[in-house]
Amino acid sequence: MDRATILRILDDAGHGAHADAVAALIQPAIRIHASQLAGRPEGWRNGDEAEAGDDGGDDPIAAMDAAMDALPVGASRFGGIPDLPPGAAWPERDGVPMEFIAQLRLADAAPLDPLGRLPAAGSLLFFYNSQWATTDMEPDAACCAVLFHDGPDDQLVRATPPRIEWKSEFSDTPQIAPMIHGLAALTFEATVTVPGGVSPFIQAPLDEFWQDFQSEHADALSGATDSFEANLLLGYVDEQDYVEAHANGTDDQLLLQVDSCDAAEFQFGDCNKLFFLISKAALAARDFGQTRLYSMLG
Repeated sequence: MDRATILRILDDAGHGAHADAVAALIQPAIRIHASQLAGRPEGWRNGDEAEAGDDGGDDPIAAMDAAMDALPVGASRFGGIPDLPPGAAWPERDGVPMEFIAQLRLADAAPLDPLGRLPAAGSLLFFYNSQWATTDMEPDAACCAVLFHDGPDDQLVRATPPRIEWKSEFSDTPQIAPMIHGLAALTFEATVTVPGGVSPFIQAPLDEFWQDFQSEHADALSGATDSFEANLLLGYVDEQDYVEAHANGTDDQLLLQVDSCDAAEFQFGDCNKLFFLISKAALAARDFGQTRLYSMLG
């Protein structure tokens, strides 16, 4: 997706008179493409172990082990096992380990960020709480964790996943946390985005037509294809913000958007997305502890 295409779609829809206002909103972003390396090892949730010497085959645990062994420390990924910053513990909430979602090697992505919003080097690691609560449900709770490693890859430490038995209030049986998701390699592509249909970035006179325009042209505006998954670094939330996720209004920045992704076998609710938001001031200060998490915006 590029700026000229967005403005052409706007003009074709009969809203060309608003081209300057829309052009001022267009924000650079980074599209994330995921390719599966290993499926979700369901047995880890039950405390099962891979058989010694198994080279993968039909054993999903051994396949994950083999894929992780082949993955360089520090490599960008969805799911699998994280490489933690030295001395960092696996994030948890109330004694329950969070689910590991993504590790981003910033040297892979930062060159595609012309505004310099991201650190130029290091790593960002994203975790999602295993209790399925999000910031709009529990604004004062630890609903996610984002770790920033400001150093070289060789300082990172391949984690050993904890295994904690816990019982959700919504389940009759105990579970093993954290869930280990499938493993996917990532590539990055520069793109541009516009706000979703309901957004604090949309003011008069755009608010008179923007919601309907976005709804009708959402696929075209995002460059969606049959295999498209809406994984974004930076840019705008691409859905309608009915829950006021933008607590700081236009001073908020989408940090990461992760779709229910086949490559990592992510399944967030009913095929929802995860939205990690941070204020622009916190992002500039590299204060990633201020990141908030949402999984539904309406």
